[in-house]
Amino acid sequence: MVQSAFEFADICRKHDYHNFVFSMKASNPLVMVQAYRLLAEEMYSKSWDYPLHLGVTEAGEGEDGRMKSAIGIGALLMDGLGDTIRVSLTEDPEYELDPCRRLAGLGQAAASQGWGVPAFEELARDTHTFKRRTGDLPMQKEADTFDFRGVLHRDGSVLSAVDGAAFSRQADVLYKQLGCKLAVGMPFKDIATSDSILVRQLPDLHNATARLAIKRLQDVNVHLLVPLAELAAKPLAGAITLCDLSEAVKAHRQGGLKLPEGSTRFAVSIHGTESDEELAMLQQLQPILALLDIQEGLSTLHASRRVFESLARANVTVPIVHHMRFGPEACRDDIVIRTGSIVGGLLVDGLGEGVLIEAPHEDLEYLRTTSFGLLQGSRMRNIKTEYVSCPSCGRTLFNLQEVTDQIRQKTGHLPGVAIAVMGCIVNGPGEMADADFGYVGGAPGKIDL
Repeated sequence: MVQSAFEFADICRKHDYHNFVFSMKASNPLVMVQAYRLLAEEMYSKSWDYPLHLGVTEAGEGEDGRMKSAIGIGALLMDGLGDTIRVSLTEDPEYELDPCRRLAGLGQAAASQGWGVPAFEELARDTHTFKRRTGDLPMQKEADTFDFRGVLHRDGSVLSAVDGAAFSRQADVLYKQLGCKLAVGMPFKDIATSDSILVRQLPDLHNATARLAIKRLQDVNVHLLVPLAELAAKPLAGAITLCDLSEAVKAHRQGGLKLPEGSTRFAVSIHGTESDEELAMLQQLQPILALLDIQEGLSTLHASRRVFESLARANVTVPIVHHMRFGPEACRDDIVIRTGSIVGGLLVDGLGEGVLIEAPHEDLEYLRTTSFGLLQGSRMRNIKTEYVSCPSCGRTLFNLQEVTDQIRQKTGHLPGVAIAVMGCIVNGPGEMADADFGYVGGAPGKIDL
């Protein structure tokens, strides 16, 4: 794609024509990001400075389309690449404006405010060759009375933050919000169930109803991460103790981290301010996972890259889960755009094994499905049918939105399958290359399969 673009650019330059922009759009955010990075690198080597038009083409509709656009466009804007953007949605054109403005605002803020961290040498991340970091999945120990192998998922993990009071309310409602299947009121893990949950405040010890709801989740390998102080005050058998990395390192040097009663595993939070020495200690500490919860005031993307660089140099293989926090002022579009741009910008480089979106004011089920959408858009974990559909234009030969909705209703139960819906035969065959099969407008009133 980059080579082809330069061939046409050379023709333009041969005739002293310079009024053009580069556009390397693809429906796969990973391909799109890598193509633009390579293009920018080649332009720098030639001392060229032509504008870049960014877009994830045929992104689809709804939240999935917005998430894929945020991953592709946002990741590049965070690196200072891009001059114009287009969010391509299978919706009425006016609905493309809001996510465009939010992405542009995020990119402008990063540039004008100089988001970044003190300079460091980056050797581990290779923008030419995609290679996903592989964290060690939890292993079962002989003395374990709980099965911890389900804490994380091999294709990417989704963690959810749960209000402790939710266990005292209708348990079946909570189970559904976490994506569990129900059988006679009992929860079971499904394809899109949260792998583990963060609980900052546990129910009281005497709250039998809430404790039973927790036990039923633990029985199906939905494990709880609980802050150390809270777990010490309200012990819970099988809970995973959560503490800061600096706290765990200090305890290790003083003889070892003492876990609360009933807890046999622990996790740590990394805030991006730790030294390389502290980060290297992770391999000795061997927590079950680490939450990358970047301190407020630091650039999450750049501080995270510094952490991953340090971990790679020390050969640390502890799984890392990105932890994004949002206050009550954040609307749903803000959550999608910021998470897609920042966490997606790391996942497209293969950095990270999962995500936890914490927004206490927002619906738990929405945050879970958004997290799974991020993983699927980053080409990690497929839990639903993937759609590649164009935004419609003057060449469209049928009602694209209606047909796309009909196809979605009939095929939405096929996780791992990619289906393209193209309005015409002009761009359709090329832009649906990533799909398993597709629908293309062949003539007025006619759709070819």
